[in-house]
Amino acid sequence: MSDLLPTNSKQQRLSTKAIGFPEGLLSEAPLRIQVLADTPDFIALNKPANISLRQHPWDDNVPNLDSALNYQLKEEKPEILALGAQSFGSIYFFEKAISGVALFSKHKEALAFLRNAFGSGLMEFQFQFIAQAEEGIEQSMIDETPLIPHRYKYKMVPSTAKGKRARTEFTCLKRGHDSWSLWQAKINYLRPHQLRIHASLSGLKLLNDDLYRGVEAPTYAAVGKRKKDGDADTKIFSDLALTLNSVQFSSESSESVSLVADPPKAFKATLNYLGLK
Repeated sequence: MSDLLPTNSKQQRLSTKAIGFPEGLLSEAPLRIQVLADTPDFIALNKPANISLRQHPWDDNVPNLDSALNYQLKEEKPEILALGAQSFGSIYFFEKAISGVALFSKHKEALAFLRNAFGSGLMEFQFQFIAQAEEGIEQSMIDETPLIPHRYKYKMVPSTAKGKRARTEFTCLKRGHDSWSLWQAKINYLRPHQLRIHASLSGLKLLNDDLYRGVEAPTYAAVGKRKKDGDADTKIFSDLALTLNSVQFSSESSESVSLVADPPKAFKATLNYLGLK
């Protein structure tokens, strides 16, 4: 296998291009997803919120990126063939509500190497999210509450007896209006819903998280803004305000790979509305 390529390699094809998915394959409407990086071994995409990354019991068998990429490869779609992949395999999972860096191998050897790096805790995931913080919250916190899936709900719960180890480092990046704040979270082994439940346990009410005691987005009227006529009672942001903006790991040659995704435009606009720019 070719060495997994670092960001500064001349061979790595950093790109602003996008891959198209026709109507019905991932969503009701046609969709184009930004390519963040393209190497002989992997491709990184900037996954939109509410698109499933790969098949998972909690996603109720909805269409997913993993299957959609392989389907288009099998159908010999030219822009997919141009990527030079033998097959696509997602390296890690995060829930469809989250946007950001989605990483896929292009062949079996890369799949084994990258999944081993992930499983060994050798990848660093950096998230950004918007939350309301309870009084007295420190600028930096670490939550190491063990987690276990709920017996019959699609969520995680704390369990010191049977839970698996999980560690999330929180850092406040900026504080804005009405206790709103922008946070960064770092995780080395990512479990489903880990950041969301650790944020809740740490006193951070994540914007639009109705599963872990989050808080609804305010309306345009509530923040003194107006986007267009008649939108006073419309929420300023409709998705979960959580994005995976950076993934870092080492290649086989021990050189650093850094994959970075810009937050969605609506996320950045919300930062402005809440005084977090």
